[in-house]
Amino acid sequence: MEQKILSNICKGNQNGDQEEPIAKAAQELRHSANGTVHSSEWSNMDGLLQFWRKIYVSQSPDLHRQIVALCHDTHIADHPRHWKTLELVSQNYWWPQMSRYISQYVSTYNLCLQTKPWQHFPVGELQPLSVPDTRWDMLSVNFVVELPESSRHDAVMTVVDSVSKRVHFVPMHTMCHKLHSAISPPILRRFPQS
Repeated sequence: MEQKILSNICKGNQNGDQEEPIAKAAQELRHSANGTVHSSEWSNMDGLLQFWRKIYVSQSPDLHRQIVALCHDTHIADHPRHWKTLELVSQNYWWPQMSRYISQYVSTYNLCLQTKPWQHFPVGELQPLSVPDTRWDMLSVNFVVELPESSRHDAVMTVVDSVSKRVHFVPMHTMCHKLHSAISPPILRRFPQS
């Protein structure tokens, strides 16, 4: 795939598909013996025009698409975002406004539009819970509300002891002030201590 791209780049350079300033620099490089164009900026190796040792790609949308697809769409590349794709492409290639082209390519690529990045920080390591010394020292409380009314109760408070795993179900009313007061010490006195 990359060999085909390189041969198309050579053909484009021979046909003079470069932009005006690029074509002028390439012509000066070809025709000057002493080199008016800085040799550190431009070079010509095996028919490939290079700018700062990166292959210059002529103004061909098809070539640009093939190169970006090579660095973005393959399974090995794993569809990186804009900056990573730009880094991969710019290791070997260069053309004017390359960053803008890659940004547009990545932001309009169908598969990338369908996947969403994580919007939260990575989850930290799990921390173990402390083990209580005695029974009924640490409780977990849950409420089951909006049940069909039975004996004038329409909610259940579930109290679970963390050590013995013993459970108490307390019938209640759904009203908020009663749920809040249900955890008060008089209710908890009903449960055994140690």
